[in-house]
Amino acid sequence: MLLIPEIETVVILVPRTGSKALRLAIAERYPRAMQLYRHMEADGVPQGYDRWRRIGVVRDPVDRLWSLYRYLKWMGGQRDGMGKWEPVYVEKQRRSAELPFDQWLVENQTVFTSPYDSACGDKFYPGFAVRHPLPENRKSQFIYLRPDLGTEVWRYADVDRLFDALGVVPGAHNQNASESAPHLSSAASEHIQRWFAWDIDAARGAAKAAVSDIGEPVDPIAWRTMV
Repeated sequence: MLLIPEIETVVILVPRTGSKALRLAIAERYPRAMQLYRHMEADGVPQGYDRWRRIGVVRDPVDRLWSLYRYLKWMGGQRDGMGKWEPVYVEKQRRSAELPFDQWLVENQTVFTSPYDSACGDKFYPGFAVRHPLPENRKSQFIYLRPDLGTEVWRYADVDRLFDALGVVPGAHNQNASESAPHLSSAASEHIQRWFAWDIDAARGAAKAAVSDIGEPVDPIAWRTMV
C-alpha cells in the first residue's frame, strides 16, 4: 500500500500485478510517497487516508498465480524491496512451489503475506501486515481491491494508461511476464472458476471502473463466505 500525499491517492499493491514497477515509478515522481505496507488490502487503509482516492490493478487470475508460482521458486535469490527475507519464510515458500502448478493451484495452504515470524519467534514485521491472511490460490483480488469501497480498478493490460493518469514513467518490468501459464487440468480450472470468478470478469472488463462497471456487484453474503 502506497500513500501519495501530493495527489491524495492510495495505491493498493496486489502481488504480481506489476506493483514493483508502479511503486518505483511513483517513488521517482512523488518524493513524499510512502509505503506503509507491502500488500495491505483496501479495507486496511489507515484512518484519515481512507478519504483519499484509492486505485489498484487487477490481473487475469491464472496469469497472476502463474507469475507468483514462478516467483516462489527462486524467492530469496535476491533482495526485493523491504529488507532481507527471513530464511525460514523463504524455505516454506519455495517448498510450497515444489508441487506441479495445477496441484499447487488447488492444494496450496501456505500464506504468502503475513507479518508473523515464520521461525515461530517473537518478531513481528508490520510492513507485511494484512487483514486477510489467506493463501493466494484462494484469495480473490476482490479481497485486495474492494471496489465496493470505492477503489478504482484498472486492468493489468491497461497499466500503461494508469502510469499516464498518475503522471509517472514506467521503469522496471516483471521478468516473469513473458511466459504464458500452462494449460490447466479440469480440477484446476474448476478451482479458478470457484474462487476467482470476479477476477476473471474484472480483468476482461473496462480499463478503469468500479465494480458496477465491470460486472455484477459481489453479494455481501457471498463475499463473507469467500473470506
